[in-house]
Amino acid sequence: MANSMAKIKTKALARHRRLILDRGVRWAVQIAFFIAFPAVFSAAFNGVKYAFTQIGAMQPIELSAFIVTLAAVLAFTVVFGRFFCGYACAFGTLGDALFALFSPVRKKLGIGVRKPLLPPKLQRAMQLLKYLVLVAICGLCVAGSWSSISGYSPWTAFAGIIAGNVDGVAMGAFAILGTIALGMLFVERFFCQFLCPLGAVFSLLPMLPFSAFRRDTARCAKGCGLCKRSCPVSVHPDPDALATGECISCGRCADGCPLENVAMLRVPNPNATAMSELAEAPGAKKAQVKKYLVRLRGTEIPLVLVKAAALFALCWLFV
Repeated sequence: MANSMAKIKTKALARHRRLILDRGVRWAVQIAFFIAFPAVFSAAFNGVKYAFTQIGAMQPIELSAFIVTLAAVLAFTVVFGRFFCGYACAFGTLGDALFALFSPVRKKLGIGVRKPLLPPKLQRAMQLLKYLVLVAICGLCVAGSWSSISGYSPWTAFAGIIAGNVDGVAMGAFAILGTIALGMLFVERFFCQFLCPLGAVFSLLPMLPFSAFRRDTARCAKGCGLCKRSCPVSVHPDPDALATGECISCGRCADGCPLENVAMLRVPNPNATAMSELAEAPGAKKAQVKKYLVRLRGTEIPLVLVKAAALFALCWLFV
């Protein structure tokens, strides 16, 4: 009994240390992208706006810098999932920072402590708003009207603040940015979930199977749900939920699972079934049977750094 308790305690401590390290690496990557490439979101979405403006004007879509940036980010997302959203988007990092800094206040007020601030059905309905934002902006670009209201974009205000030059930025842009920042204090990834038009584009993309976090439901503890509660956008790592495209590939579901049951890649052990049957035979010695030959949790630091380096290189070349 004492040995069993010691093993459990040792495993729990090891997991806790890993979580702290993973969290530190995630923040380091986010801060690095925030400092080096704060305008990638703007540049990529400018490619979307440019394309629809050209369509509305019945002009050819040329290979501009914005289109190249958009194509590079979209291609990366198809291969690696929405890693850009989870680790590299400046607006996403801003939201994470504001939400984390305001955490003590929320706890003191009892907001979102025992249950989420937004009911699941309402949250899912609000996640559809970003598609309306995308359609509205694209429609205005086609109609040739976007330039008349683009000065009220919250990204214009944010870019001005980052650049240290807010001359000429409309007060309306700051008002909208302030409203979004207020939402970020209370709802994790507020902008990403409900308002981000580029996130809407990403969610419509096909993504390679190995880029998604999935759980082995047969091994899940009954009534657990820690993976979903750890997710900043409240997505279960299951095929049906992942089909919505909401997963931002941050890996917090994998970090949140105490059974290490959520992974990005699993290669089954073909001998596992036969070995299990032999182990269950009368008189047979019990042995540890590896269910998977390869299992990538998806938040391993080398893997995260490889993805970050690849995205950093793309940004360096095309932004």
